[in-house]
Amino acid sequence: MSQRYEFSFIRLAMSSLGAGLAVLIVSLPLIWAAALVHRWLALAVTVVAIAGTVAAIGIVANRIVNTAAERLTQDTAATPDPAQPDDPRHR
Repeated sequence: MSQRYEFSFIRLAMSSLGAGLAVLIVSLPLIWAAALVHRWLALAVTVVAIAGTVAAIGIVANRIVNTAAERLTQDTAATPDPAQPDDPRHR
């Protein structure tokens, strides 16, 4: 018997924002080091970090939603349809 997968918007939001936060935390030392070299370099690194944050949020959210959709499809396929009995005489 398989466990039923429950989709959670809280899990989706926390996982997505956690991935974005991780990218920002990793990029902060890079931005700081770039600021010591030149302010325009720091600006460029910051723009790339923001784009990376948005990409990380989108990738994680997409994977969670795709997993939930796949499991829902599997659960739907595994449960028999009560409108169609298995008796061949009813076909």
